[in-house]
Amino acid sequence: MILVGIWFFTTAIAVLSVSAGQTVVHRRILPLSGGILVGIAAFWVLPEIAVNQGWAVSLAGVLAVLFLLGLIDRYVYPLCPFCAAGVHSHGGPESAPHTHVISLAWPLLLVGSLHSFFDGWTIGLGHYSHAVAALSWGATIHKIPESMAVGFLARRLTHSRKAAFGAVGLVQTSMAVGLMLASQPIDTRWANWSAMGACGFLLLLGIVASQQEWRVYGKTAAVRAVAPGVLGCALLALATHVLSR
Repeated sequence: MILVGIWFFTTAIAVLSVSAGQTVVHRRILPLSGGILVGIAAFWVLPEIAVNQGWAVSLAGVLAVLFLLGLIDRYVYPLCPFCAAGVHSHGGPESAPHTHVISLAWPLLLVGSLHSFFDGWTIGLGHYSHAVAALSWGATIHKIPESMAVGFLARRLTHSRKAAFGAVGLVQTSMAVGLMLASQPIDTRWANWSAMGACGFLLLLGIVASQQEWRVYGKTAAVRAVAPGVLGCALLALATHVLSR
């Protein structure tokens, strides 16, 4: 029932974002979501990895993944979905959007559907294996801003609202398939190494959102917008740790 609720919730976000204005989402919701992503990665996923791999190996692995993904996102291909949609710029307020803004609809739709399948699979695994519970939560949280981006991209790259809704339906169907197939046991070692990659990816998305807020509205506004998400995750992680002892 929880998995069904997650699917309906993320689908509703994507459907609403097809016709929603970018300004409100980008200014108010996106920075908060970025803070939540950083908090999930730093206070939930990373400590879970460190339990099995140790802090030195875990930190080195996550930072290496973050550095590599940052280079790819900046110079090769926009891993950040809002960069792909042209919502984010990587310079100041006067700079142009990401130099690799996506304009090919069908290849992006196929890649997005595959990505959504693995999102659903990762979220579902957390309900069958304790080893990836933190990773599952991280994937669930990151689906909130990602679902907004799905709606933006679907509307931006299609010629009609009907086609945009169809694209959203295909992406969310892929997620549903992943959720349904996530019932097989998973090797703990594989889960830990995969979690490093996912942790780095969540940090990347959170940092990009924070940087954009900083460059456009200033340091104080960025801290004010991102801090509630980071601190909320930290407090929730601490409360969960205390209650589980």
